[in-house]
Amino acid sequence: MTSTLHIPAGYLTLGLDATGAVVELVDSRSGHDFISTGKSVPLVSLVIDRQQVMPTGVRWSAADSTLFFVSETRLGYEVDVRVLQKNGYATFEVTRVFITAGSDVQTLLWGPLPIAINQTVGEAAGVVRNNDFAIGLKPLNDRTEGAWPKEYPQYGWESDVDPNPYLLKVGHMEPWSVAAKTSWGAVLRAFTFDYTRRRERLNPTGAPIPLGPLDGDGTVIGSKIALYGCEPDLVTTVLSFIASGEHLPYPTQNGQWQKVAQASSQSFLVLTDLALDNVNHAASFAKSAGIQYLYALPPDCRGPWAYTGHYRFDGSFGGSDDNAARLVAVAKERGIRVGVHTMSDFISTGADPYRAIDPYVWPTPDPRLATGPQAALSRPLSKLDTALYLPVPGPAQAAINKKILRVGNEFISFDSFQKIGTVWQVSGLKRGLWQSTPADAERGIPVARVIVNSYDGATGGLGIIDEIAVRLGALRNDVGIRSHSFDGVESASLSGWGSFGIARLINGTYATHTGHDGYISETSRMTSNAWDVLTRASWGDPMGQMLRNNVFYQANYLPGMLGWLNLTGVGTLDADTQFQIETQLARGAGLNAGTGFWFTMDSLTSDNSLTPQILEKIKQWETARNLGAFTEKQKFEFLDLKTHWTLTVVRPGQSWSLQQLTSDRTPFGDPQTVSAPTPQLSPAVLPDAARGTLYEARVTTNTPATLHFAVTAGALPSGLLLNPDTGGIVGTPGNAGSYSFTVTATNDGGLADARAAYTIKVR
Repeated sequence: MTSTLHIPAGYLTLGLDATGAVVELVDSRSGHDFISTGKSVPLVSLVIDRQQVMPTGVRWSAADSTLFFVSETRLGYEVDVRVLQKNGYATFEVTRVFITAGSDVQTLLWGPLPIAINQTVGEAAGVVRNNDFAIGLKPLNDRTEGAWPKEYPQYGWESDVDPNPYLLKVGHMEPWSVAAKTSWGAVLRAFTFDYTRRRERLNPTGAPIPLGPLDGDGTVIGSKIALYGCEPDLVTTVLSFIASGEHLPYPTQNGQWQKVAQASSQSFLVLTDLALDNVNHAASFAKSAGIQYLYALPPDCRGPWAYTGHYRFDGSFGGSDDNAARLVAVAKERGIRVGVHTMSDFISTGADPYRAIDPYVWPTPDPRLATGPQAALSRPLSKLDTALYLPVPGPAQAAINKKILRVGNEFISFDSFQKIGTVWQVSGLKRGLWQSTPADAERGIPVARVIVNSYDGATGGLGIIDEIAVRLGALRNDVGIRSHSFDGVESASLSGWGSFGIARLINGTYATHTGHDGYISETSRMTSNAWDVLTRASWGDPMGQMLRNNVFYQANYLPGMLGWLNLTGVGTLDADTQFQIETQLARGAGLNAGTGFWFTMDSLTSDNSLTPQILEKIKQWETARNLGAFTEKQKFEFLDLKTHWTLTVVRPGQSWSLQQLTSDRTPFGDPQTVSAPTPQLSPAVLPDAARGTLYEARVTTNTPATLHFAVTAGALPSGLLLNPDTGGIVGTPGNAGSYSFTVTATNDGGLADARAAYTIKVR
């Protein structure tokens, strides 16, 4: 296969053959081809009338910056893709699609690009890399889903994909991810589904869900991705330029892009019983621990809500937004922010004894509640009947959690179904579920399977998802909440909308925020389309599993996290508790990972608890971690799960004494000195550049506390940009010469700024 077109995307060059297939993925610096041997695939193709149709030709127009793909087959088409060169990457946008009259375009597919390496696969970030090179694909809007359609397992080497390469217990991330590891390398892929008409999509359990049409946003035109190749150390810089350059969400912590901000991994003080009457005391505990966030997480892990869906605060937060805002204000007076746990688009149905029924369900069920397969009643249904009849089994046999149907405004559970003659009998009906009223229904009335979430409640369809996003946004804007978790967010895909549904909720919440600094969001699923908004995942598991989780986090440019350390069953915080907490803090220091320390106010306020000592230990360990005070050797030793440690401050914010302990808390070996670093920049010398050729380099510091990079004297060569968040320098210099300048790194935590003088020679 011979390439006839060469499209640069950063240091990556895509080689296309005469049919539009990608036959080369070349590092333009070394000439090394990273395409998997013997594999090629069209950059873009269409699924028409349920068949993948490949292009048969491609033409490049420099004047239009456009690739013109054509398929001269029975199901012929034309697809125009506009290509724009940006700072270290290229964008590819579908601007026109023409098909044969009478044909039906279901899906537009990007790739998947078959890559020969898989040393590190960042599934959600959409990056595949080894020690020398990284290749990335990023969807640039919600309708361009970073994943592969469940409807087409026969395409895209899906049978070769490892669904869970990081052995995550929380769930597989592959169904919502751009990148996937295969037996021979990896793939990068995306797609856009057509919703100009009613469609059936398969949800994650394989159930066909009727969806659409989408008003004004239904076609595959507008599908858009970014592609790039760079050194592995420059990935975050390129992703930062993509996010800012393509107007994607760009949340910050302390003014710095959250993907590289140390504050993204900060620990929380999590309380089961945070309330208006104790928030002042709780905030003082957080202050003593050097923690900036209180987080409300009741024992049932559902948040401080009377009901979820409309998300009305329960009595602990005063039962209203106004009273919740009072709670937030009290914490704010002590310099502490407040976070709350949320359940995404889970909707309370009254089945939970601790939650009331949400107005989406009662008194009049919202027609936009998510439902699956539907069929019309074959016979009338009286309000006393215990069986109903359908012409097809779809609503009853669908692979959907629980056995609940909706008939009009009534919810009905069933036990079994069987074919009797020409109709299907659904029997064992229990009428009037979720406080609905049993009612008569005429023949022909629709019967729909209800999509029930994993907590046995209702789930929102797209319209409700949009409203929940607005409500979650109001928690920040109107109440002052500064953190929440999108727990159960996979439910937004259960409604059939896949990654698009999840993105609609998460990105929609971000879009409603009036400010984007200092908001920390967590998630139950890390997805490519919501990666920009989500601050972190923090999945709690046994420590061995959490170490594996952190390998996933690192591969996806996410902060280290160690879940919630659950101490809610401990009545008195004694020396054993302190030992347990310091062990967790040491593991966190080894991974540069934060923890949610989950207490009750009763235990913290107990006269017999060692609360001041424990909070002081948290403060000192976290201060040292956030400054980068531990050596690489010490961090390596912290990850030996047989070791235990204690840390004592010597000079606040500057030095500590680290002592290893045995399992019975006896000192072992000599104490070690831990010191905050003296900030400095590296490397000492930056590489030369070539005029008219892409240049990439990066300056770094020796502390994670760096907030900002800036040129404070002199100037970079024209055409080069310093990324203020990452320290990366990217661009194409336009003029030869020698350019001298000074870079200053501004640091947090009381550390001095770092400065270094550099010269870049452009030849």
